[in-house]
This record gives sequence, structure tokens and C-alpha cells, in this order.
Amino acid sequence: MEKFKPYAFSLFAGILFALGYPSIFAKSLLITPLVGTGILFYFVLGADSLKIRILHLLAFNFTFNLFGFYWIAKTLVEFGALPYPIAVLLSTLFTLIITPHLWAAIFVIHYLSHKLHFLKHPETGLYAFSLSAFLTLFEYVIPQQFDVMLGQSWVILGEYLGFASIAGLPIYSFFCYLLVFESLNFIKNRKYSKFNSISIILFIILNPIIGNSLTLDSNPLNIRVVQANISNFLKMESEQGGYASTGQVIDRYRVLSLAKYETGKKLDLIIWPETAYPFAVKTNKEDISYSYTPSVFNEVAQTQDAEMLAGGYDIKNSDHNETLFKTEYNTAFQVSKNGKLKNSYHKQILIPFGETLPFGSFINELLSKYIENISFFSEGEKFTLFNLDSGHKLITTICYELLKPEFIRSYLNSLNERPHAMINLTNDSWYGDTMEPEQHLFLAKWRALEFNLPIIRSTNTGITSVIYPDGSESKRLEVLKTGNLDLSINLPLQEATFYQKFGFATILPLWIIYLIFHLLLLKLKHDK
Repeated sequence: MEKFKPYAFSLFAGILFALGYPSIFAKSLLITPLVGTGILFYFVLGADSLKIRILHLLAFNFTFNLFGFYWIAKTLVEFGALPYPIAVLLSTLFTLIITPHLWAAIFVIHYLSHKLHFLKHPETGLYAFSLSAFLTLFEYVIPQQFDVMLGQSWVILGEYLGFASIAGLPIYSFFCYLLVFESLNFIKNRKYSKFNSISIILFIILNPIIGNSLTLDSNPLNIRVVQANISNFLKMESEQGGYASTGQVIDRYRVLSLAKYETGKKLDLIIWPETAYPFAVKTNKEDISYSYTPSVFNEVAQTQDAEMLAGGYDIKNSDHNETLFKTEYNTAFQVSKNGKLKNSYHKQILIPFGETLPFGSFINELLSKYIENISFFSEGEKFTLFNLDSGHKLITTICYELLKPEFIRSYLNSLNERPHAMINLTNDSWYGDTMEPEQHLFLAKWRALEFNLPIIRSTNTGITSVIYPDGSESKRLEVLKTGNLDLSINLPLQEATFYQKFGFATILPLWIIYLIFHLLLLKLKHDK
């Protein structure tokens, strides 16, 4: 029994890590992920076999998955129509892939550390620095289904995170790992690197001092974000052509959109969330203004004398015989005040097992003939800048696209003009009344911090709100609430951030300084 005791600590460490995200226990805790990571690596670094290291990581991942991503089972019930016991069983398999960067770290530690004895001089800090840099790099470059990064819990201090627009989330993960490994160094060896320790303290102190000041546009954008709260069952039934359900969905959006604008000002833009309109629209790919516009778009836009941005489906034009495979785009439609389609954006990053399968086009097309519960969308290729009559410029992402910093960098850097804000259209109805919407919003805040851009978040079932560049929020529409979020907001006029221009490369000069200093210190020690 005694031999299983260390794994109990790793199980507990996974729970602590999960508490760094919004959970059923708390909104988010800054310190617990660091403590959980420290416990895990205490046993991983102290183990003498790959098997033991793997078992500790499995124990950690199991409780992290159980407490952090318990909503996956709910999704499998809703999305795949699976019995709940089977859904729970399948959701536990996510334990194997929840932290691919940690799996990479386990194998690097096992196969390389014993060959690099020169790293293990605790007082030089080279070992702690090397591990921190490798783990930060693995977090960023290894693909993850849901991005799990140690520095994410810092976002609760959003207004004090001055380095976010300079080096993004990676610099927060790096200093978190550095603190973890220096702490373990002291616990095990009663030694620590003064250079590493002082740099951690300076990083914490300088964050609020470096904060960016924003210049706001004097011309406010008057928006209405519609949260119709369409249940997943009703949504799917309407998309399958059910007469009563289709009428109910469209009428709910129509009534909410036509309500009196609460601010008393002239409305500029009405926003509907991801896939709000249940029927596919076949746009004219040569000139979108010649496309047929749904009558409800016409009515809402012309009655309110406002533009619209609405989530829906765009039928893909094909040069060959149409099949049932990848015939539609998940789309954001811009509708002019006169009710005509004005522009569109096609979603580019599709969700595996939701909007596609991760097996390549040939195998996916074969499987699409037999799998009915997965939609197979085409990937968009164009980055769209939406120009409003009010003079504001916006970009739009759909669902989890917003959680990919390199994708947002590519989007922004492809444009000739700087947008005033990002709009994120989302449908989280698959997850029901769980913590997934809170976690989704929590992670989205990093993009506002990194790019100094507000995020107007439009969701079907919640949470609908505006995230400001310092990570703070407007008033919000909570989960499963039906209503409108009416706001008049002054948007910032900002140049591209340092992080937008250079991305992950911004942290490399810092690492070069660390490496040079530690190697010099190691040489001096050896010369003595």
C-alpha cells in the first residue's frame, strides 16, 4: 500500500492544477496550478524509471481531467447521443491527451537529463532555466485540443499584466515554471539561483508598472448582442427543417433584435452568435451583394436601420459534382442597413469530432458516409476585415479560433488596417449548464491582453459580454439567460502590439540572456 502513496500526491496535484481554471469550487485560483505542477515534478524528477514518471503523469492528468473538464461527458451525451455511463467512460480517455506538452517533457527528462550532468548545478540555476524554457516551448508549439498553459491563471490580474502585450502568455508560463523549479531546487538541495530568484521578483514588480495606456475613439460603437438561448435540441431540430422549431428559433432572434435599444442612442450593429440562422445561405462568390438574403435579416436590418453580423452556414460552390462531404462553411455574415449581404468570414480552424475528423480528407470523406452525428465543414481561407458604416473596423473569429494566439496574429498581420475590436461568435449550447462557458471566456481574455483589442463575445446560451484590453468585462448575460446585451462602447485606437508583430520570438532574447549568464556562471564555478 505504501508504494501507492506517492501517486495520491499526484492525484491531488491534478486537482490543484484544475483549480487554476473556473471550476465548480471557485472562479480561478492563481497559486494552486503552481503548487500542483511543483508536486508533479517533485516526483517526476525524483523518479528513476520511465514507468514511474508516466504513472505520476497519468494520475495528475486523471484528476485534472475529472475536475477541470468534467463537462466533456455532458458534451458526448448532447453531441453524440451516447448513454451517460458510456460518455463518462469515453471522457476519461481524454486523460491520455489532455497535456501533450507534459508527455513530451517526461520523455525529454528521462532520456536526456542523465546525459547532461553539467546542468545539475543547483546554485547556477541552469537546470531550472532549461526545464522552464523547454516546458514553455512545448506548451506553445505542441498542438492541444484545449490549450493548457501554466501561466493562464495570471489572467485574473489582467489590469496589472503589463508584459502581456509585449511577450504574451508564454512569458507568464516561463516565470511560473522558473518559480516552480527554483522552489523544488531549494526544497531538495537547500540551494537556489540568486539570478533566477531576483528575475522572478523583478518580473512580478514590473508588471503593473509597464501597463499600457489606451487612446479611445471619441466615436462610440452602439451594439446589441442577442443571446437567444436556443437549446441544443431545438437548434438541431430547426437545422433539420422542423417547421415549428425553425419558426421558434427565427422568431426568438427576430423579437429580441427588434426590441427597443436600451441606451436610447442610434443602434449601429446587431450581433447574432455562431450558427444562429438555421438554414444554409448560398452566397454569390463573385459579388456577395447579389446573394439572396434571408427575409429575417432584411426585416431586422431595415427596421432598426442598423447593420448585422450573424452566424450561419454558407453553401460552398463546387466545380465538381456535389457530395455530402464538406459542402458548407461555418460563417459570419455581415448585413448592410438595407438588408443586403455585405461581407462574410468563413471559419478556418474546425473542431475535431465536431466539425470534422482529424484523419485527412480522403479518410474523412469515406467516414462521412457512415457517421451522422458529425458535420463536415469546409475550411475558410480568407481573413476578413468588416468595415461598418459607423467608421469602425472589426474582425471576427468563430468559437475556439479565438483561443489560438498564432492564428489571431496571422489574422491581424494579414490586414492593411488595424481593427477597433474582435468579435467572437460562439455556440456553447453543447455543454449545458457546466463550467465550460466560464472556462472558454476565461481563456479568451488572454487575446484581449496580448493584442490590446476589445473582444465582443456573442454566444447562443452564454456567456455574452465585452472583454476590454485590460481583461476586465462589461456587464454580461449569464449562462441560459435570454436577452440582449445593449452597450455603447468607445473602442481603442492602438498600434499593433509587440507581441502581435513578433509572437513567441519576443521571449527568445530573454532566454539568450539567461543562457549566457548561466553558462558564464558555470564556467566560473568550474575554473575554481
